[in-house]
Amino acid sequence: MFSIQKIVVFAIIIAALWLGFRLVSNMDKRRKAEERQSGRARVSWRDRFMRRGGTRTGGGAAAGQVEMAACRQCGDYVPAAGAKSCGKAGCPYPPAA
Repeated sequence: MFSIQKIVVFAIIIAALWLGFRLVSNMDKRRKAEERQSGRARVSWRDRFMRRGGTRTGGGAAAGQVEMAACRQCGDYVPAAGAKSCGKAGCPYPPAA
């Protein structure tokens, strides 16, 4: 059944867990206070994901990606902004310089 040794060990385990949670909580509070004083906020993984162009909430295009559009004349895909002429007759885009 229950013995004094078991109860003491159980109490030590509970005390260690409680002190561990307190230590982690104090460290978190201290880190947040330092961030407030320095004026820089910690960037979460979700913010970094969305900045890279994540698709969870329809984020923007990632760096290096260009939106493409089909040419009305020949059907080739060209950049939607700043497209240059392909050289084919009737191309609607201005000639390349």
